[in-house]
Amino acid sequence: MSTRWQDAPPSGVRSTAMFWSYLGMIVMALVGASGCGPSLRGTADAEAVRAVIERDMLVLEQEAPAPAFLERLAEHTVVVVGEYHGISHHDALVGEFMVGLHDHGFRTLLLEYPQAHGWLLDGYARGLLSTPGEAAMHTYGPMLDRVRELNAGLAPDEQVSVRAIDVNLREDDFLPAFRGLMHQFGQPRVLRETVAEIEAGGSRGDLLSRLERHLAEHEEALRDDWGEAAFNAVQDIVGAELLSLEVRAARAGRQRDEARERVMEALVDQELARAPGGTLVNVGYYHAQKTSRDGTVKTWLAEHLVTASPHAEGSVFVLVVVPASGEKTFGDQVRSFDVATDSPDNELFRLMSERSGQAPAFLALDDELFSTERVVINYLPRLDTEPPAEVFDGFVLLPEVRPAER
Repeated sequence: MSTRWQDAPPSGVRSTAMFWSYLGMIVMALVGASGCGPSLRGTADAEAVRAVIERDMLVLEQEAPAPAFLERLAEHTVVVVGEYHGISHHDALVGEFMVGLHDHGFRTLLLEYPQAHGWLLDGYARGLLSTPGEAAMHTYGPMLDRVRELNAGLAPDEQVSVRAIDVNLREDDFLPAFRGLMHQFGQPRVLRETVAEIEAGGSRGDLLSRLERHLAEHEEALRDDWGEAAFNAVQDIVGAELLSLEVRAARAGRQRDEARERVMEALVDQELARAPGGTLVNVGYYHAQKTSRDGTVKTWLAEHLVTASPHAEGSVFVLVVVPASGEKTFGDQVRSFDVATDSPDNELFRLMSERSGQAPAFLALDDELFSTERVVINYLPRLDTEPPAEVFDGFVLLPEVRPAER
């Protein structure tokens, strides 16, 4: 009898061993899968969720905001729209939201974009500039174009102002935009000299702090010389870059994320203090959380606006635009998805999609179910089962999306 035959188990034993090995692998896979997501035990059943959808959901035909939808948003001073970055149709849809809310007194649109470029966004939206820059068009083109179209038929004091309320995360976000702003009103000497000293290697923080003091000390004269809008733009861009310097100096990760969020809060509050009417704030949906459930930040922008902002005063509606199907970038790959097949039977967006078909739909989370029950929601790719009204006030479901051309 060969050694090889002696080392091999009899066929029956080998089959039994393989069976138990495969069974063990299956059990381990199931255990691993269950550890990757929440337990669905005790979540609201499909019929309960479906009953609320049947009663409360509003279909937005042809992507046009229905009057009842706009009226609901317009009850508030601030509407925060949470965005899934990089999906098609979002920008065009939110542009329509802004146009519809204009009739309800909304005059300000705030965007998650480097603050130094805010004057470019506003100049383009008001028809004063031919472009806000290639990057801005890639990021917000359809939204800016729709606001620009609206503003073209309005008196200046009725137009929608567009502002950028994110930090300048990159060092080169500031100087090119600042130089461009200077050119708009004659390149004043004090600004030229500051830029020259920065480009010569001087301390950006020290030089901008000096300029900030100069602006404060000579405010009245400079407002008369440059004009109100130009002075405000310079004062804002200098102040925001000083704050951005502190964020860029913070340790990457949680520390920097927290610092960035605090600056975004300050920039939004600054704009709300000036806003002549209602304000729409478009940010990534992490920033739109009323209670921190995702990400590294303890208190996100929306929670600040709801609970602490002296200008929003709690009159805030937090809306998230979510996709139902199509293609989306996950990490560094574009993958297909469909909540109708990828989600549990009682998942909210799956049930909304079944009811809305190929039209966008709006659901306010007013029903007690959403504040007291565990409701399954597919945030792509993470499933959540905690009461969604703790985090958001409503959802708009897009029927089909693809990666945005950004």
